[in-house]
Amino acid sequence: MTPSFFIRLCDGKIILWDYILHSQYELDIKHFRRILELTKGAQLKDDPIDTTIKQSRILEHTEGDEWGWDILSRIFHKGTQIRLDSSVEIPIHDSYAGYIEYCKSILDSVPDFFPKREGKTIQLPPPDLSTIRNANLIETLLDRATTRNFNAEPLTLEQMSAAMWTCFGAIHGKTRNDLETLGMMPIGLRKTSPSGGSIHPSEAYIVALRVIGLEKGIYHYRPDEHAITKISEFEDKDKLGSLLANQHFANDVAYGVFITSRFDKMWWKYKHSRAYRVALLDIGCLIQTFQLVNTAMGVASWPTGYFIDSEINKLLDVNEERESVMFFLGAGRGSGPIAAELLSK
Repeated sequence: MTPSFFIRLCDGKIILWDYILHSQYELDIKHFRRILELTKGAQLKDDPIDTTIKQSRILEHTEGDEWGWDILSRIFHKGTQIRLDSSVEIPIHDSYAGYIEYCKSILDSVPDFFPKREGKTIQLPPPDLSTIRNANLIETLLDRATTRNFNAEPLTLEQMSAAMWTCFGAIHGKTRNDLETLGMMPIGLRKTSPSGGSIHPSEAYIVALRVIGLEKGIYHYRPDEHAITKISEFEDKDKLGSLLANQHFANDVAYGVFITSRFDKMWWKYKHSRAYRVALLDIGCLIQTFQLVNTAMGVASWPTGYFIDSEINKLLDVNEERESVMFFLGAGRGSGPIAAELLSK
């Protein structure tokens, strides 16, 4: 028997976590040993220990044979689901009023939504939206494609500015006041992509390789100011591909964007691990926006989620317990889904 729980040793205690029922128990040695015996095939007896184990229902849900990934992915998949016990009916009462009250109750503990990284800060030029405004939506959707064959040609600072502002910036500014009209306090910024709870936990870090008017380096984008702060140098032109798990065609992009997720923003509002799903969905929306905007401007783009997390977190100098890299977006000149060096082999 392989039941759907895991054992964690925490501060000298044995903690059993049932990730199906979302229940946690502290075990003593007797209960731990008995659970081990039961998973080996022993039968339940009519005694206090076995009765307690049966009442907990930790043995009711077992792992099936159809799951194709490892146990960590199953724990995430099952553990972040909202489920009802078989004895509970689907709720019919509107819960949104309670949600609004909850939002009001946490306003006195709002985290820093706009961190200011130390370094030289550069004001980006106002975004030129003329090309994007004139683009046809259906043609842009049809033309959108992932490019891996980049030409190592530069883009202008104005082109990068337009892409960053339309994807990550405060594009609505102070023009959208629908929440204030309803007597509610807005938190953070209103952007072009939706975000769970309007939190927008994603941060954008630019890797500038070939941007006319901008020194090579790593920059943090400040959406509330449409500015960037230089975090560090980045002179090794071959380093980016190595960080991206040896996808070396990335070395020919004009610039790239590492998207991180600020978990501490999510924790402030959403305590359940299901919010991790929302963080991933937020980034998915940003990916499509970035590609559509660049397509409208005639710029090639490439998204990837394959990289060496720990090394990139060091590069960005983030506390990976609170913020961690989640995705990469590249932009530049080029065309074609396959890198030229791979076609020549």
